Amino acid sequence: MAVSIRDVAKAASLSCETILEVLISPSSYEPEVVRFVMKTIRETNFLETFMRWKTGKRDTSIAVLIPSLADAAGIELFRGIDRAMSALGLGTTILGIPTRHSSVYREETLEQLLHQKEIDAVIAIYLTPSQVVAEKYMSAGKPLVLVDAKVSGLQSVLLENQQGMSIGLNYLYNRGYRTIALMNGPSSGSNEPSRIPSERLIGYLSSMHRLGLTFEESLVYEASDYDTNSGVHGFEYFFERGKLPDAVFCASGDLSAIGFINAAREKGVRVPEDIAVLGYDDIPVASLIYPGLSTIRQRLMIAGAGAFVMALESVVNGSGDNLLIMPELIVRGTA
Repeated sequence: MAVSIRDVAKAASLSCETILEVLISPSSYEPEVVRFVMKTIRETNFLETFMRWKTGKRDTSIAVLIPSLADAAGIELFRGIDRAMSALGLGTTILGIPTRHSSVYREETLEQLLHQKEIDAVIAIYLTPSQVVAEKYMSAGKPLVLVDAKVSGLQSVLLENQQGMSIGLNYLYNRGYRTIALMNGPSSGSNEPSRIPSERLIGYLSSMHRLGLTFEESLVYEASDYDTNSGVHGFEYFFERGKLPDAVFCASGDLSAIGFINAAREKGVRVPEDIAVLGYDDIPVASLIYPGLSTIRQRLMIAGAGAFVMALESVVNGSGDNLLIMPELIVRGTA
């Protein structure tokens, strides 16, 4: 068996997340931590696991399926894949394929990729393949790694959505906010529904109950997308209620939070003085607006890097364990 990221983490007594973050973003850690991790990587011969992709003799690709290439969170996942490739010194081709939210196209594409010998592995982002397709991949021995989705028998990189909601609600509650609204992502309306909105809604409801806050159905708005226009429509919905909530948790993502804030300003509503806004994802633009957007960082680049590393490891070692990425709170000026 070749050395895996888990072997490196065990040898260093650190988490897989830390090893991945040092690889793709070493400036996030003190120099001595980076030196220690890189020393452990060398001593465990971890880089030898990827030697077949370093020789340049194999014309192979990693296929990445995603509902839309324009998705802001998806772009961060691709950045993580790119950084992992660079850190490992690999020249593997990444083939990005948008499924356009079509479950039929998803299944057809996965079937085609299964039989293409030049495709070493497949990564599916925010997509849930059928059990039939999953079993075909397992039988063929071709790795199919899922990001924020679960199918029995396949490896997954999982983002802790309910934990992220709990962290966000706790923060808003401790800041004194008691009427906390939710702007959530779409649970329907496309051919490729996601588990993310339902998990975040469950996290919101359970956290509200745990904190002793009264749930009001009118405080939950389901956005039609994850973009700024959805945030504008979300603000209009809450503004027309007659009384704004103390805070809104934009679980529909940072872009919708930014749209919400812009719409609030046009109506003379101040953020955070009149209403606090908390986003979700921590995409790069979240730190560039004024005031900076407080948000839940999903650590998407780490998730992308983890999916890529797991996919290549699976080519060499066979399927392994799932990887769980824990979210963290980023406090800026909007909440």
